[in-house]
Amino acid sequence: MNIAATGFVSEEAGSVASANALLLRALLARGCRMHFFSKASFVDPRSVVGGHSLFHFTDVTNACTDAIREHTQGVPLLSTGTRMLDVLRYNRMVVEAIRRENKSRRFDLCLWLGDYARGRISGIPTVSFAQGPPGTDARSVLRRFAEIRRLAGRGAAWKWKLLAHLRLSRFGLPRFDISDLIVVGSSQSRQTLHREFRVPEGRTASLPYPIALEAFRPGPGEVAHKRKRCLWLGRIVPRKRLDLFLDGIALAMSRDANFDATIVGREGFVPGYRKLIEAFPFPGRLEWIPSVPRSGVPDLIRRHDVLIQPSEEEDFGSSVAEAQACGCPVIVGRTNGNGDYLCPSDIHLQTDDPQELAGAIGRLLQAAPMPEVSRAFAEATYDEGTVAGQFLGLLNRLVSANCEVET
Repeated sequence: MNIAATGFVSEEAGSVASANALLLRALLARGCRMHFFSKASFVDPRSVVGGHSLFHFTDVTNACTDAIREHTQGVPLLSTGTRMLDVLRYNRMVVEAIRRENKSRRFDLCLWLGDYARGRISGIPTVSFAQGPPGTDARSVLRRFAEIRRLAGRGAAWKWKLLAHLRLSRFGLPRFDISDLIVVGSSQSRQTLHREFRVPEGRTASLPYPIALEAFRPGPGEVAHKRKRCLWLGRIVPRKRLDLFLDGIALAMSRDANFDATIVGREGFVPGYRKLIEAFPFPGRLEWIPSVPRSGVPDLIRRHDVLIQPSEEEDFGSSVAEAQACGCPVIVGRTNGNGDYLCPSDIHLQTDDPQELAGAIGRLLQAAPMPEVSRAFAEATYDEGTVAGQFLGLLNRLVSANCEVET
């Protein structure tokens, strides 16, 4: 299969980009020819694929609008407009570059990794492997407006409310009709696409992200400790429900549960959430670490006994899968897409009640550890070759259907 691709790929960046790096390598290993289009200073996968003979790269540089954006960075409102212009121009240039190359190479399909397609090339299918439905953070801002106003102040709360409405308007949403297939990380995300955006069910699919199983595994790095520890790992934004995490562990601690907790993550776009941490009733049993380098995450997970991710509308939390790969049980929120990918050691909350979370923490901390169960599940579910094979099956069916239409 000959694929034109663009999007976000990096071994050192966040969960989506690193998963895309694994997927890109696995598709090449299965014989796919990949031609990647992007600005080299922004995304350059050549270091990821190591000069693979089936990989080609085209540098798409929007030098003019880049320069305009850089020179207006400090100007309110104008900087927003020039940034949007820069992104719009870049996406158009990527599509045009693919269109030109398609005349000689004849691609089987166009793949957007970590983003929704911003254009299409006549005659070939377009696939978006997106980071879930758009606007999840915006919807959480509207749901949790009172909390944001209390923590960040009235001015910041109203600013983010207005921006949330803009994000969810037709000016802030991508066009779904450009993609012949939208792949997301969970059935939770598929349902949101169907319910909120009327995307037909036949044009969506769900797959887990691949995980670097060699890096995330039980074993060296484990530290024996008398007190058990629970871990929060990720951005501190309204959708991630830090309030529910803190209320749940506080209830569990008040019942004399013998454990401590760690929060790893920075405050996100809404300031003020540190106030929840500062007001925690058992400060001596809670540690907050703003950041840990990506290379240090496996050892961080191995030093804990339970990972808790109570997020709302989570597409696919890579830290949950990485914890499972390290043999660590997980607790996920009611609308967390990782509920699709749990083993008997894990718990999927059915409500947003801190009492339920406290009970789940108590049960997992008292249960006999079963790291081999979590690890076996992770190996069967998140292996890059396995996920790439499932993804390639979706792509082959789409290409075959397109060929039938053409003939």
